[in-house]
Amino acid sequence: MHTFPLSSTPRLRDAVRHELRRRRVTVLARQELPASMVRITLGGEDLQGFASLGPEDHVKLFLPGPDGVVGRDYTPSEYRPLGASSGPELDVDFVVHGTEGPASAWASSAAEGDELEFGGPRGSRLAPIGFRSALLIADPAGLPALRRWIRAFGGDPITRVVLFGGATTDYLDEQERAAAVVQVQGEQHDLLTTVQAQDVDQDTFVWSAGEATALIPVRRHLKALGLPRENLSLHGYWKRGEAGLDHHAPLDPSDPD
Repeated sequence: MHTFPLSSTPRLRDAVRHELRRRRVTVLARQELPASMVRITLGGEDLQGFASLGPEDHVKLFLPGPDGVVGRDYTPSEYRPLGASSGPELDVDFVVHGTEGPASAWASSAAEGDELEFGGPRGSRLAPIGFRSALLIADPAGLPALRRWIRAFGGDPITRVVLFGGATTDYLDEQERAAAVVQVQGEQHDLLTTVQAQDVDQDTFVWSAGEATALIPVRRHLKALGLPRENLSLHGYWKRGEAGLDHHAPLDPSDPD
């Protein structure tokens, strides 16, 4: 196993705590997005004081399920203290893949005037500083967090993006695309091959989010390079054939460290 020398540059990643409360909001609008995604804009006075400062933040949406209310974690795509509705607005982006899952089912039919409750985020971890470059990897489920990472870095450090699983650059706006070098995984290559071709060293921060099974070989490759733990933030947001995957759980259950 290759082990990189320790970097002399300090890596800082501040954390901020938020008041944890449950909010009741109303659907203001819906917008169809690329990659089978839909953006639901939420509003209401309960959004006053909402804060989401970190690219990995998530809120817990309380949604109707077959056996009662269930909670599902989602990245806040964008918060506007004063939006077009003349009040606070929160965008949440969903991957819509039928009506079997509670989140996809709700987003498929959500209409203006519908109400929803959510909680969080309980805290924010800010983007790290002290890295020379960043490699961000995402499928459609990880796109909302990906765009927040791109915005947080703003091109410093040098930011490269690998999209897989049907994710496309159409989701990103012009400014976001300009702040990163974006590569879409080709059909002739698997994700691991694409990641292995990236320039990664001890001064590279790597974040990934998406289908867990596809990301396990990527994690094993990065660990084999000898990257320090502080360089990695890798998450399975969902797993094929498994409902309600806990994204806090180890990405690779066979190697949880």
